[in-house]
Order: sequence, then C-alpha cells, then structure tokens
Amino acid sequence: MPQVELQIQEKISKVGVGVQQFGFIGAPRVPSVIATAITAKAQAIQEAERATNELATTQAEAAKKIAEAQGDAKSAVTAAQGEADANRIRQTSITPQLLELRRLENQRAYIDRWNGTLPSVQAGQGTGFLMELPK
Repeated sequence: MPQVELQIQEKISKVGVGVQQFGFIGAPRVPSVIATAITAKAQAIQEAERATNELATTQAEAAKKIAEAQGDAKSAVTAAQGEADANRIRQTSITPQLLELRRLENQRAYIDRWNGTLPSVQAGQGTGFLMELPK
C-alpha cells in the first residue's frame, strides 16, 4: 500500500470510514452500514418535517373554526341586542292615542271593503235570530 493511502486510511478510520479503492478510478464509497444510516437519518428528518407541517395545518384549521364560531356568536349577540332595543322602543312608543288611531284605521278598512249588502244571517242581544231564506 502506498504511503499516502496508509495516511489517509489512518485518518479516516478514526471516524468509521474506510477506503477500499484509492485513486481516480471511481468515486469513494462509504460502507453500506453508513449509507443506510445516512439515508435513514434523511428520511427521519423528512418525516419529522412532514409531521410538523401537518400539525401546523391542523392547528391553523382549528384556529379558523374557532374564529368563525366566535364571529357567529358575536353576530348573534349583536342581533339579539338590536332586537331587544327595537322592542324597547316599540313598547315605549305605544300610547293610548296611537291605539285609538290604529282602531280607527282598522274600522276605516272594514268600511272601505263593505259592498253595501247586509249579512244574510244576523243574531244579536235580545233581538232574536233573523235569517233570510233564498227565494
């Protein structure tokens, strides 16, 4: 073995690497155990990154659902408060004069719809029962 090859072999054997062929004939090859370990480590890193990305995606989706639910809840509360305020305003605006106006408006609507004919059946207090029969 040439001296250069021995010196290189000495230095790299300390880290667990051996050179089987020396020179420009081919690329240096690491033992299959080391190649397998390097591949396994790379796969483990990729798997860990994939799991981290999945976790981040899941957390983002959960945060989005929470934000949507909070927005819906705030919207419902705001709508309920608005309805309560509207009811309070309506309640305070009802006066006897307003009720009388509505009664008169309803009576006017009955008068406007009346076609001028009396009902064919009438019953009243103390007047007896009156029914017109067809001719």
